[in-house]
Amino acid sequence: MITSLSVKADDDIVYINILKNKLDVNSKYLQRTLPMRNKLNITTNEYKEFISTFGFFMSYMRTYLNNVYFKHGIKFPYNPDEIYTAVIFNKG
Repeated sequence: MITSLSVKADDDIVYINILKNKLDVNSKYLQRTLPMRNKLNITTNEYKEFISTFGFFMSYMRTYLNNVYFKHGIKFPYNPDEIYTAVIFNKG
């Protein structure tokens, strides 16, 4: 699986945009005709259909996450004032 993001932080909000979310077609596992463990006893055609459908689902999830979940950004779980610190040394 290959996922690439564009991430931008503005004030206390992170804006995420998923650019790519797809199956790694160059992977050694996608060149297979059956899964490595076939406890469901699926056929070669069923496996190829699953891989194809899963690819469409991943494209749908990219669109859904960008348009619904990441649309208005995600607020940081902390306030920057919480991470600003000062160190003071006393004499002696």
